[in-house]
Amino acid sequence: MLLSQRENSTETIRSLTEDAPEGATRVTAAVGELRAAGYVVCTKRQNESGHWATHVTVYDRPQSDRPETGAPRSGGRDVRSTGPNPEGKNRGEETPSTPVEEENQKDAQAAEGEGGDMDQAAEQDAAGAAVLARVGRVERRLRLGVAELLELAPLAAEWLARGATEADIREALTAGLPANVKRPAGVVRWRLEKKMPPLPAAPIPPLADCGQCRAPLPRGQVAGICSGCAGVAKAVRPMASSRPAPSEAMNLLAAIRERRATGAFAAGARSRFAGI
Repeated sequence: MLLSQRENSTETIRSLTEDAPEGATRVTAAVGELRAAGYVVCTKRQNESGHWATHVTVYDRPQSDRPETGAPRSGGRDVRSTGPNPEGKNRGEETPSTPVEEENQKDAQAAEGEGGDMDQAAEQDAAGAAVLARVGRVERRLRLGVAELLELAPLAAEWLARGATEADIREALTAGLPANVKRPAGVVRWRLEKKMPPLPAAPIPPLADCGQCRAPLPRGQVAGICSGCAGVAKAVRPMASSRPAPSEAMNLLAAIRERRATGAFAAGARSRFAGI
């Protein structure tokens, strides 16, 4: 819920927990745990008029280096002396690594590569959870708990990966809702799955140009010259005509006139060729 807040928002613990089932006391304790773990960093800053304000920054990864506060310092900069550099035979030289250390370094590098993919997936899920949280603030009938947000975040992330916008997701989830929603998580899951947009179509590659006349080549031919430059005439198939041959048309008209003259048409029947 904290990560879903907009930049420079003026929310407080009381405003964030107005409708939360956990209550302000438990949320305050949870925020304290996040601060201790490095996910929430609070800094106090003083403006030009002398007023102090607490700024809260929320991170998706724990921060080891905490930002300094804006409080004025008296005196010079604190410097901690660590003593002179140690003397020794390895001074200025790198200690050679053992085969076990080299293997550990390789494993660490491989883990970092896998961690990059996991971080990207986590960022996508976080974006999906943030969208669902904002939808819940707009439509209170679809407010979800933290566990439900984490469970449904991959579905919303898939919508975003397929080119949908936050407005598309909000419209799909809120359009035509019943007056009483007993299971918001079930409604959100059903709509996200059933209304999932199709995968974007693969782009059609452009046609290649003839090497001589620069005319477009047939699709599938990526290089070379066209049939005209190669001296190969295209076979033109005659178009089939649905009109009867002149002799057949004359015979048909003669038969119709003969039947009209002899009264072969049924009584009361009217020919479509009355004007002939």
